[in-house]
Amino acid sequence: MVSSMTGYGRAELVKEDVKASVDISSVNNRFCEIQFRLPKSLSPLESKLKEIILSTITRGKISYTLNWEESLPLASYAKLNEEAADVYQTIIAQLKEKYNLSGEVRVDHFLNLPDLIKVEKEEYDIDKAWEVVNEVTLKALEEFNSMRKSEGTRLASDLKQRVKNLDRTISEIEDLTPLNVNNYRKKLKLRVSELLADMVVDEQRIEQEVALMAEKCDVTEECVRFKSHNQQFLSALEEGGPVGKRLTFLLQEMNREANTIGAKASDARISQKVIFLKEEIEKIREQVQNIE
Repeated sequence: MVSSMTGYGRAELVKEDVKASVDISSVNNRFCEIQFRLPKSLSPLESKLKEIILSTITRGKISYTLNWEESLPLASYAKLNEEAADVYQTIIAQLKEKYNLSGEVRVDHFLNLPDLIKVEKEEYDIDKAWEVVNEVTLKALEEFNSMRKSEGTRLASDLKQRVKNLDRTISEIEDLTPLNVNNYRKKLKLRVSELLADMVVDEQRIEQEVALMAEKCDVTEECVRFKSHNQQFLSALEEGGPVGKRLTFLLQEMNREANTIGAKASDARISQKVIFLKEEIEKIREQVQNIE
């Protein structure tokens, strides 16, 4: 089964004191490029994530985003800055004594002072974090690859039909080839006769030369090779996997054969069919650009 290079997958996971979500998307690309968006504290996991992604994807520009929320109790990381509180208390006592100030100091006075509460949040254990990240990433990848395969199936179906159209057109050109050769021979012989009308020539030699030149417009070999490329193209689709580059190469060969057939054709009907071949090859090429 072939896969498209475009896809999207998302997964969420809530586990104990953490909530993680992963978004994976991809677009067409000649190679495999991965762009990571991770919280700074989890950046050491990037190499492991890259290894997981590359185990299932070979081409495409991939965007990976990890959202990470820790739901730790506030009491576990918000602490009283006792050193700052002692300094503030000493300063207040000095102010009251030196300037003979009255009044009591209330708690709300202290709470408005800067740096009285300090946050001491410990880094989440990286090994424990990896267990969560790995699980949610695999779930997102499963949805992501499912979409890519579904899209790939639709693309393969369309491509098979178009390749059958090419094969049918080539068969029609093969049927016209003998007429193309004979017509060219007649035209060439008539032209030679007109040019040599006043000369004494060897008629047998002229027939041989005309026959040799007429054979040059025979496109049988090109049609045989074109059909061979068609079969290889269909076989690659059935084989599945990362076949996009192989399909692109086969299309280049098909286009080359079509150009040769067009150059040799002296029959307008063959020329018209060559135009159809090239148009259809271009449509196939656009579709193949989406295949991994």
